[in-house]
Amino acid sequence: MSDVDGAYASGTPCWFDMTVPSRDTAMDFYGPVLGWTFKGDFYTMCEVRGKPVAAIAEPHPGEPAPVQSNWTIYLATADCAAALRRVTDAGGKVVKPRQDAMVGWLAIAQDTTGGVFALWQGRELSGSQVVDEDGAPCWSEVTSADLPATVEFYRRVFGYDTEPIEDVPYVTLNSGGRPVAGVFAGAEQRPHEGHAAWLAYFQVPDAERAAEQAVSHGGRVVTAPQDSPYGRNVVLADPFGATFVAIERRG
Repeated sequence: MSDVDGAYASGTPCWFDMTVPSRDTAMDFYGPVLGWTFKGDFYTMCEVRGKPVAAIAEPHPGEPAPVQSNWTIYLATADCAAALRRVTDAGGKVVKPRQDAMVGWLAIAQDTTGGVFALWQGRELSGSQVVDEDGAPCWSEVTSADLPATVEFYRRVFGYDTEPIEDVPYVTLNSGGRPVAGVFAGAEQRPHEGHAAWLAYFQVPDAERAAEQAVSHGGRVVTAPQDSPYGRNVVLADPFGATFVAIERRG
């Protein structure tokens, strides 16, 4: 079990949510694929062992459904306003200014190569309360068309230590003495602009089974299950086209 009780280190992916045309459709998909249970109405908590790890929402009454649903990945900060200033100082953009979300402060920003992410300064909720176990988030990465520029942007905003991966166009972002996210130079393979530039990984007990469940519940397999040094993973799309990785981790 990997419960999170305290604050997340700066720049750590700490929360995941998205707006969808139908919460019922989303729950019918993610329940079987990731083993989630759900609580709440408009902003529905997705839970592992009764603890929130993500959320799914529908548009407010009178608002249109999103043209394309995508997971939004929130990066932790102790000071949302200061982080937004660093975003603009580093050449990024403020998409949505800081606002009070009752249990914390949030903002939406865009990096210098087009990737969109959120900032989260938690109060009552620091973020996902379970990580690194089945159904829970275990990794996140942003895809970039300009690896050095993207790495430099996030380094300036969050103070990451960076570590290139040998023989792979990939850089690990470290915070608090541990790897927390990555930058992948695979723009020809994946979306690299907007919310879809950031890709969330959720742990599953069986990647093949997750792929089967995704297809049988209205989703699709984007990239067939494959092995990596970190486990067997598969890129999936839900019924709304939002992509994520289901990974059967090793070790």
